[in-house]
Amino acid sequence: MAYAFIVNPNAGTRGAASAEMIAGEMSGRRLDYRIFFTERPGHGRDLAREAIVAGFDTLVAVGGDGTIRETAEPLIGRERTLGIIPCGSGNGLARNLHIPLDPAEALKGILSWKPRRIDTGLADGKPFFCAAGVGLDARVARRFNSPGGARGILPYVAHALSEFLTYKPEPLVITTAGKRVETSPLVAAAMNGRQYGGGALLAPGAYIDDGLLNLVTVKKAGFFATMSALPAFFAGRIDSRPDLVQSFTARALEIHCAPGTPYHLDGEDFESAGTIRISLLPASLSVLAP
Repeated sequence: MAYAFIVNPNAGTRGAASAEMIAGEMSGRRLDYRIFFTERPGHGRDLAREAIVAGFDTLVAVGGDGTIRETAEPLIGRERTLGIIPCGSGNGLARNLHIPLDPAEALKGILSWKPRRIDTGLADGKPFFCAAGVGLDARVARRFNSPGGARGILPYVAHALSEFLTYKPEPLVITTAGKRVETSPLVAAAMNGRQYGGGALLAPGAYIDDGLLNLVTVKKAGFFATMSALPAFFAGRIDSRPDLVQSFTARALEIHCAPGTPYHLDGEDFESAGTIRISLLPASLSVLAP
């Protein structure tokens, strides 16, 4: 077994330190491995392709959900396997897969867990593994990812609060094979997994390997009403707030919005041309997880 570790040294506060931990642990075990460092956006994808050509069996993403998306993309539909050492601000995919958030514990798991297959979401052909979203979360992602911005959970919360106080929901039309929804939500999210990064359980009934997407819309309410609902969101009890949250399942859907509307895929922001086409590739990615 040969392991390629693709490390984002700027991820969260632990990327570079995790690389030192990996080198120490892997050298001690005398395993075949190599550590690669990303240098720019998109570099993880390039490094993953190079690692596949070089014959590595397991590619391990060491970073946040953005690094994981890049590393995983060339593995979709292949027999090669993805490992995850979470070092990001939200760590959404690691949380969905119950991977320890401590990098040393995650590495131990990578060396012992068996592969399992999960679904891949596609939004206009681009992959995501946890969530694709339009609304407040996409605008927060755009601010959080801006060049030179501070990383970590506290800056993210600050951006979220600032956006919440000023954001005016825009009209969307969501269509599936048998449903049409006209809405102006605070958030509209197509969920492949149960939760966002940070632990918010936006779709507690979703499973990352069930072949379905869960479309969840959250209504904008006043500040105090929204704050009062947060404990239910994090506890997986959003069904207790039908006044704020609506959801349904689908295998594919379209979100129609104004051209230029931002949307995010696992926390990375993009800009819509007016229609976001979202679908699912069942059992398309092999991952190491409990």
